[in-house]
Amino acid sequence: MDEKILIAILSPILVTIGGLITWFLKTKKEEYLTAEEKSREYKIKIYEILLEPFIYATTSTISEKEKEKGISKMLSLEYRKASFNLTTFGSDDVIKSYNRIFQFFFNKPNDISNEEYGIKLLTYYSDLLLNIRKDIYSKNTKLKRSNFLEFMINDISDFKEKIDKQKLK
Repeated sequence: MDEKILIAILSPILVTIGGLITWFLKTKKEEYLTAEEKSREYKIKIYEILLEPFIYATTSTISEKEKEKGISKMLSLEYRKASFNLTTFGSDDVIKSYNRIFQFFFNKPNDISNEEYGIKLLTYYSDLLLNIRKDIYSKNTKLKRSNFLEFMINDISDFKEKIDKQKLK
């Protein structure tokens, strides 16, 4: 008889504790997902600002004056703020890709041909795009660097292998 009373007393207590634990875990998961979604939206805004000058540079249908105006946005305060925000909110791979492309600009080798320079620049740019995709959407993407350039370069097939196989430093 004592066992039945013990079971009758413990059952509701255990069910209540189980419910509280489930509620607590569900709440924490929802908070995490909400924070992750807000973070993703903020990252997208940062990445859009950082990519805008590159978009201007790779658009063949605008005038050189418009390209220069777009590229000069890299000198703006808004762009600098986005760069600093990248170091806080961007993934490690995106930050590394972004730094590589700018170090390549800053330290352009003197002994490099225009074609080789262009291929390296496209490699760094496409690597940045690939890492942004991995950060925002899917780490398991099957896309290669050259896939990000196909829509903007009509003779990409001539450079695909070089871009995809290029070692990044």
